[in-house]
Amino acid sequence: MIETVKNVAVLGSGGTIGSLVGGLIAQQGIKVHFLSRTVEGAKRGLQRAIAQARSEVISRNIICGDYNHLFEDALKEADWIIECVSEDLVIKKKMYEMIDAHKRPDAIVSSVTSSLPLEILPKGRSENFRKNFLSTHFYNPPGKMLACELTGQSDTSPEVVDFMKDFLQHRLRRAVIPVKNVAGFAGNRIAFLLLNRITALAAVYGAEMMDYLIGPYTGRQMPPLATIDLVGLDIHKAIIESLYNNTNDEMHHSLVPPGYVDKMIQNGSLGNKTPDKGGFYKKLESGKLMFIDPASCEYVPAIEPHVGFVEKAKHLIHMGQYRDAFEIIKTASGREAQIVKDILCVYIVYSYSRVGEVTEPVFGINGIDSNVLWV
Repeated sequence: MIETVKNVAVLGSGGTIGSLVGGLIAQQGIKVHFLSRTVEGAKRGLQRAIAQARSEVISRNIICGDYNHLFEDALKEADWIIECVSEDLVIKKKMYEMIDAHKRPDAIVSSVTSSLPLEILPKGRSENFRKNFLSTHFYNPPGKMLACELTGQSDTSPEVVDFMKDFLQHRLRRAVIPVKNVAGFAGNRIAFLLLNRITALAAVYGAEMMDYLIGPYTGRQMPPLATIDLVGLDIHKAIIESLYNNTNDEMHHSLVPPGYVDKMIQNGSLGNKTPDKGGFYKKLESGKLMFIDPASCEYVPAIEPHVGFVEKAKHLIHMGQYRDAFEIIKTASGREAQIVKDILCVYIVYSYSRVGEVTEPVFGINGIDSNVLWV
């Protein structure tokens, strides 16, 4: 087993989470290989990592390459290999086969996935691969969201989990949340149910209105549809489908994306990674903000909603009067208030019902609450 992390390889560094996590690691003075399908993709990841840190210092510790160049050399010296490739089981298993052929026997391999079943990912790999394989699920963007869910699978050495927990907490300053090895873990299991409900309600009340009603004043870092734009609609759909296929609870019926989401994906409107085509949001060159109309999948100008109880609650939260803000929401009446209360009630009840399934029972609701707190 390794004693420290001096060299890291990030596979899938052209993507958002791979590049940003790799950037955080490089900021700690650790040598990081950014590997992608193309060198150009890895270099785009490097620029994204620099932009997150607003510093070019991290570029001194990052070396860009692709899967045909530097791959073998990078894996042979890597203490920690982070897999951030597409949420596709076939692609991931092919990548693990390549990793297994070139990595050091003691190297730790982790996946950032939380949607695909962790137990099946390392099947067929060598004993030392399985022993050192686990999930380190960073939240996006990791520069703002400190949560990192951590779990192993049945063959993972407990010492490896303990080592990674210590490293993530003390070296990368993550809020490490131990979770059970179930689809979606804790955060995504709960959050993506909420996100999918919002996409369905957006078809009725509008995308802008839903992000306004369930905005940061309800306890989120970002509005829900803006979060999906950050994640990417294609990734959002992949996670929803995996949760549908690998879970079965009282809210299972809510894990079916509305049809217009498929149309947006077909149109290439994937969110932040397709700025020209947009996502739920689209910003024109003039700076004007537009929102998707789910009925037509065309973009319409912002209407800038203003609802009395929302504005009052936002003001009270800004003043630090959280209990008073909650009372405003609780006692508000009207259609918009009912939407907010219905969603928050489902969120809370579903979270309580997952105690013992997604986190250890000993942690109770606090184990789930600590997850939501950091995202």
